[in-house]
Amino acid sequence: MRTAAQRIAAYNARMLSSLIDPVLSAVNTQQQANFADYASDFVPKQDQLHAILNGLGVAHVYWFAYEAFHNELYHLNKHFSGAAAIAYATTLAAKYVDPAFGTLVLANLQTIANDIYGIVIPGGA
Repeated sequence: MRTAAQRIAAYNARMLSSLIDPVLSAVNTQQQANFADYASDFVPKQDQLHAILNGLGVAHVYWFAYEAFHNELYHLNKHFSGAAAIAYATTLAAKYVDPAFGTLVLANLQTIANDIYGIVIPGGA
């Protein structure tokens, strides 16, 4: 998996192509700074997610689903906190545990939410 620095370098290389109009250079600079901030914040959390999944013994074939949950939880955490974050995270966990979507283990989702974001999702384990 690429590190945050590698992702930022690849993004910057694409943005510095000759196809980008020089008029957009100010916007380009801001986009690069925003992506660098995002990657520097998200990648350590993603690494922490992988460590949790390894510790829980989750098979690699299921990681994509846990990563999808984590991605939604990351964006939820950027917009909500407190009781609202708990309510949304609880709804989000119910979505991923629902057999119609793809059954994940609620206890694993609770561990991810609590260990990475400090959100306690209620429910039986």
